[in-house]
Amino acid sequence: MFFTKSKTAENNIENVKKRLIRRFAIIAISTSFVVFLTFSLKLVKEEDNQIALYLNSFQGFAQQYYQRAPNSSIAVSPNITAYYDSAFLPDNIKLEMPYAKDEVTRVRSYSEDGFMVYHTTFLSNGNEIPLYLTIDTRTLDFGDDNWDILLSISTLLMLFLVGILSVSTKRMFDELMSPVVELSQQLRDEERSKFTVSENTIDEIKQLTNHLNSYTQMKERVVKQEMMFAKYASHELKTPIAIISGAANLQAMKEEDVEFQAKQRHRIIDAADNMQSTVEILLNIVKQENAATSDQVWAVNEQAIPISELSKKAKLGVEVELVIAPNTTLSFPLPVLKMILKNIVNNSIRFTEQGSITIHVATDHISVQDSGTGLSDKNQTDHGLGLLIVRRLCNVHGWSFELKDNINTNGCIASLIKKSR
Repeated sequence: MFFTKSKTAENNIENVKKRLIRRFAIIAISTSFVVFLTFSLKLVKEEDNQIALYLNSFQGFAQQYYQRAPNSSIAVSPNITAYYDSAFLPDNIKLEMPYAKDEVTRVRSYSEDGFMVYHTTFLSNGNEIPLYLTIDTRTLDFGDDNWDILLSISTLLMLFLVGILSVSTKRMFDELMSPVVELSQQLRDEERSKFTVSENTIDEIKQLTNHLNSYTQMKERVVKQEMMFAKYASHELKTPIAIISGAANLQAMKEEDVEFQAKQRHRIIDAADNMQSTVEILLNIVKQENAATSDQVWAVNEQAIPISELSKKAKLGVEVELVIAPNTTLSFPLPVLKMILKNIVNNSIRFTEQGSITIHVATDHISVQDSGTGLSDKNQTDHGLGLLIVRRLCNVHGWSFELKDNINTNGCIASLIKKSR
């Protein structure tokens, strides 16, 4: 458990930012060091080239000095010595012999004891005289007095650039991750129903925010539908239970009345059958069984759908008519079809004071038209609550459901259309 918390703490945005800046700093320092070392070596090499040219330029002076006063060696400058016999060369220079003729030979150029030798020959009084011009590579200064200053300035410049890079990286990371931090804080707020980010946020995070808002709205909608569904299921189960309980109590009041007893038993049986159908349908919905993938169909006729059961709640003056197309077969089981029609017709009856309610049933289309008040802001929610079970059943069995105004009768049209596979 402790390990999990430690890993979580290490992966928060602040620590990720520190690690990112640290890595950028290491990369910047390493890169700067490589560049600095490369340029330093290049400068040293160029300095050696200048020294070699400087050494070669004293060839003529050395020959003139010898012709004026022949000697084994002579200092032609404070830093350059000319030797006219290899036997008189210093021991450290002798160890590196032989030297290429008419070329400058570099020995240990990057070392403090490095030196250069230019070897050639010239004629003096008809004799060929060898000439060795020597110089220590570190005794001649070409601005070396400022070398420490150059190193210091280069180091400070490198550190300054690393600092600028670190600050820039931190600001860029903060700008990039601030919307994520903002969203994370909003997610911790359980009461928040909408997430927002600034306009300057990158498009991907805006898209993520839009999806979060969509999921939040979907969650709220699903929760509301589940509550409505639970309320409806409770009503559908409580009603037959109340009928059964009432009929049983009435039976006990008139035990000698045979006709009365038979009537109550019939009420109990009908209520039990209705409750059984309701339970089976609700369980089918809860299990999310997709009947749209099944090829089984059920024949439908007027005997299968008693119009009297659908119209018994209709107000006086409201006529309920059922029209079934010939050879109609549906992918709905009959109990499901009855419950769908019952809910739609009950909603139509609720908002129809006079006129008619017409039910059309065909193989791929079912409609219920009424002459009621139609849809409005006032009764839109009531329609939705009553028809929630219809929508759920249609989704399970592969049908679509739509409720809209009937422009011809000022009522509503509830349409069920079978979805094509």
